[in-house]
Amino acid sequence: MRIGIFSEAYLPLISGVVTSVVNLKEGLEALGHEVYIITPIPSKDKLENDPSVIRIPGWVIPRKSLKGFRLVPFVKRYVKKIRKLKLDVVHIHTEFSMGKLGLAVAKKERIPSVYTLHTSYQDYTHYVSKLLTKFAPNVAKKLAAKINNQYTKNCHMTIVPTKKIYDKMIRLKHDGEFTIIPSGINLKPFYKSSHTVDQVQALKDKLGIRNDEFVAILVARIAKEKSIGDLVEAFIEFYKSYPNSRFIIIGDGPDKPTLDKLIDSKKASKYINTLGFVKNTEVGLYYQIADVFLNASTTETQGLTYVEALAASLPIIVRYDDVFDAFVEDGKNGIFFNKNEELVKHLIHIRQNPEILSTLSKNAENSTKPYAKEVYAKSCETLYLDLIDKNNEKLNKK
Repeated sequence: MRIGIFSEAYLPLISGVVTSVVNLKEGLEALGHEVYIITPIPSKDKLENDPSVIRIPGWVIPRKSLKGFRLVPFVKRYVKKIRKLKLDVVHIHTEFSMGKLGLAVAKKERIPSVYTLHTSYQDYTHYVSKLLTKFAPNVAKKLAAKINNQYTKNCHMTIVPTKKIYDKMIRLKHDGEFTIIPSGINLKPFYKSSHTVDQVQALKDKLGIRNDEFVAILVARIAKEKSIGDLVEAFIEFYKSYPNSRFIIIGDGPDKPTLDKLIDSKKASKYINTLGFVKNTEVGLYYQIADVFLNASTTETQGLTYVEALAASLPIIVRYDDVFDAFVEDGKNGIFFNKNEELVKHLIHIRQNPEILSTLSKNAENSTKPYAKEVYAKSCETLYLDLIDKNNEKLNKK
């Protein structure tokens, strides 16, 4: 098959969507397919050397939260260029410029189109319009729903990563057909066996972490919906009982200055460290310096960093959300909490009972097998072939 993946974000940008797209491309290529990424040019000085990546020029978006992204106006003028690829199927991973281009190509070529819903915009109305979110939240939610619905309605199939999102799409009466396929991850870089003791020790030395310190870690985009401030408040309380502890926060985003200000105001910067952006190729090593992974977000559509942490044999202590029911077993490979006070109690409990931490760690890696990128690619391949067959039957009848 010749597969076109349309995405607003791709390397060198780093995000959950980019990770998903990269892993899908690599997995499909390993199965013998030709995969093309159709995406905007990330910067003026970026020269694309990969012939399978088709870069489209666009405009800089003057918003801090969308740094590195480009808006491509009048996308239909590029349909002719993309048609030369002679695609068999279009797979859209965005709701904006490249998504519109993908829909136009699929319609013109009369080929199947697949849409992966990475973001349910009803949970992110502040990105759609801060003004409407504040003064007319119901209007904001309806507007946000339309963003997703234009793709669920016009694509042959919509992939959602979890049953939670599937149920939500049905409950909100989105148009179209849906199927559940968890996004795949290249798990190998996160396994403990992929890193030497010396590499881990060198990173600890670089960060000033003593071997006897208890280390919690978070890898996430620093944004309002991640509720990272809750984790900071809880860790400060925990630290009062166990001062030989450290909380490492990896990631960047629009709320990082606010987060740093909160930590400084609490005089906690000595033991709560925000490291900012870390190269994707190095993140796997950073997980190895920690004893536990923390997260308080309840707006995840799939939780790829949670799976990464589990692959690194890290128990995860996370605020309960039914999106995690698919891969977190409370008390087996992780622990759920709801309120901050519960998180503090859980942290104290596992420090007092290290055997619990050891048991959770042993179960963590094995629980991630269904999320391997090979499984993801094979599931998408099966879906593509089925849609192509159905589309051909429909065209032949006409």
